[in-house]
Amino acid sequence: MDGSLKIKVCGLRDPGNIELVCRLNPDFVGYIFYPRSKRYVGARPDPAIFRIPAKPVRKVGVFVNEEITVVRRKFEEYGLDMVQLHGSEPPEYCRDLSFSGVPVIRALTPGRIALQAQIAAYAQIAGHFLFDRGGKEFGGTGNKFNWDLLRTYSVPVPFILSGGIAPEDVSRIGKLDHKWLYGVDLNSRFESAPGIKKVDLLKHFIAGIRQTEK
Repeated sequence: MDGSLKIKVCGLRDPGNIELVCRLNPDFVGYIFYPRSKRYVGARPDPAIFRIPAKPVRKVGVFVNEEITVVRRKFEEYGLDMVQLHGSEPPEYCRDLSFSGVPVIRALTPGRIALQAQIAAYAQIAGHFLFDRGGKEFGGTGNKFNWDLLRTYSVPVPFILSGGIAPEDVSRIGKLDHKWLYGVDLNSRFESAPGIKKVDLLKHFIAGIRQTEK
């Protein structure tokens, strides 16, 4: 890892908003392909939303228990760079994607009894983990989990911190000192409506993170 904290802005679907977000130079933008999400890109998303991000911004498709053939097809069709799996996809599913050239971010929930076993099962498969607070439904809840749970994480797989990260968390995140912390995932706390980001809030947050790294 190069040492700089990566910024992922997730849940995008409006072309104009995506263009403004990309001007802030995030490292990743995320598109949700889960029909039950409030930020679902739709069955026939506007192709423009996938053309707007320019390199080096990378495009992440978020899927929940989707047929693996569908994930591969959408990965190619929309020019995605990575996929984030946020359901109950087994290690074999992730391995098939990874071995076919589809980089995988595996979402897991700290605090669950099976977490350590899950980490071990996916450690040789996923390129990154994303730690988020789980709920009754699949996907994020917009709330934080107890970040102290990460102190015991020592597996050499970079992870992305997710779940309820808000504009006022800049200083707290800047103080996190974890060897494998790779990036942060920003979503609902930076919105005016589901799928529409408040660009000014993102701008100040990203600037604050970059300042703490100097």
